[in-house]
Amino acid sequence: MACTSIICALNLNIFIYALAGGVLPALLWLWFWMHEENDHHEPRSLIILTFMVGMAGIFVVFPLQQLTLYLGKIFDTGFAAGSFIAVTIWAFWEELVKYLAARFTAFRHISFVHPIDAFIYITTASLGFSALENSILLLGPLLKGDTVGALNAGAMRFMGASLLHFIASGVIALFVGLTFYASRAKKAIALCAGFVIAVVLHSLFNFFIIDNDKQNTLPVFLSVWILVILLTISLERVKSIKNF
Repeated sequence: MACTSIICALNLNIFIYALAGGVLPALLWLWFWMHEENDHHEPRSLIILTFMVGMAGIFVVFPLQQLTLYLGKIFDTGFAAGSFIAVTIWAFWEELVKYLAARFTAFRHISFVHPIDAFIYITTASLGFSALENSILLLGPLLKGDTVGALNAGAMRFMGASLLHFIASGVIALFVGLTFYASRAKKAIALCAGFVIAVVLHSLFNFFIIDNDKQNTLPVFLSVWILVILLTISLERVKSIKNF
């Protein structure tokens, strides 16, 4: 019984470390971007709620991704985990769930009144999603006692995958913000365009990383940071939009 208690305690510690390793870096990115967008002071409680709903999105996405593979096998579509088709469909589910997490949590709130608010809440949901995803992926090496491997994985995701989630959702938010005061038809077209671009970016990143070619790593990560810069510049246009 004593040994069982020790094992349970060790496993609990590992889960706590994994959760901290995923959530704390995401909160750091969230703090950084909230600091960058300090023109509008959003309700802290709504930011926290959106972040947590984004985290919960993992429990929606994972079954959808598994269902995608299952249906692919049933209908003999020829794709498997790691194929570009599967990666693209999985990216679509992730982007859709992150967007819906923000939409149903914040978009109808009384404080959602500026075009830049779309960016704030959609990316907050995406960072919440990324936080729990990273925690789950850190569990593997931690449960094996591979602390160095867990640290390397955490660092790679902090600099790459977490930013990719942010960028992809940020692109959707950018299109939503640019058409904030437009007609419903224009908003719908812009949203669809944002989704297409976000899913393509997300899919390409995942495909080249899954391809596991180390020669791809540096170009892919450099591309991510270039996209961060371009997205930041584009947000200045959203900030300047007025409702005349």
